[in-house]
Amino acid sequence: MEIDLAILFADVCDSTRLYETVGNVRATQIIQGLLRQLESAVTRGGGRVIKSLGDGLMCTFPDPVGACTAAEAMMATVASASLMTAQVGGVHVRVGLHYGSAVDADGDVFGDAINVAARVQSLASPQEVLLTDEMVRRLSEPLRKRSVLLDRTTVKGRTVPTSIYRLRPHDSAEDTTDSTVIGRSVLRNLTEAALTLKLGYLDREFVVDLAHPKLTIGRSETSDIMILSRQASRQHGAIEFSRESFMLTDHSSNGTFVRTGDGPPILLRRDSTRLVGSGLLGIGSAPDKDGDDHVIRFVCDLDL
Repeated sequence: MEIDLAILFADVCDSTRLYETVGNVRATQIIQGLLRQLESAVTRGGGRVIKSLGDGLMCTFPDPVGACTAAEAMMATVASASLMTAQVGGVHVRVGLHYGSAVDADGDVFGDAINVAARVQSLASPQEVLLTDEMVRRLSEPLRKRSVLLDRTTVKGRTVPTSIYRLRPHDSAEDTTDSTVIGRSVLRNLTEAALTLKLGYLDREFVVDLAHPKLTIGRSETSDIMILSRQASRQHGAIEFSRESFMLTDHSSNGTFVRTGDGPPILLRRDSTRLVGSGLLGIGSAPDKDGDDHVIRFVCDLDL
């Protein structure tokens, strides 16, 4: 069923210092607790959490005003003194909002509106809410007055330029001159750039991008890419799209070998690395040739 919805993407960012300070286990507990409070903000705003995306959420709202209310509640939650005493200092949230038509099927939503909202969220700075003109037109007068135009830019797949606004906090000055760290040229370049990681395993093809930001790899049947080789661990690793890059993380015993171009394979074990260009991933042992049951081919596309 196709319906009009306000789409909200939220991402918890700047958590590196937290992990370094309190360790992985405690930091994960804190981030998960924070995400639960963000989910509560969505419910209070009349919205629905569609899915969790790593350290983020994808949500829908029937009412654009409710979506903005939830976004501001998220900002307040992260900035609150009670959370700071729980060692969440340095952690922030970025929010992107768009209103448009989407297909609601089996509890998930699909369509161009989802892609636009995800792209807008990726452009936001920490503790910033960005929204499109389609959202602004449907807001109450007080919210429209606090929406400051940043730029008009082309989003891939759309012929009409999309206007990107920043929602000023309640206590900010009425001056319409915005001091956000997103420069107009940077915003335009990021929005026009469509990053896609294409992967192939045996006769199957996979994609990691803004709309599909995480993919799991392993011998388990629940993995997105189920590896047939016994050299792979059941939950071998994952690839995530984060901040305009693709991060490969290995969780395995045998490790993952990354061969970029014609270079030698590099072993990654219980660590993360950024995937660039094209090459082969060896799941559990070094990759020899595409088509082997432990080899994944990858190509990182940047289409302008």
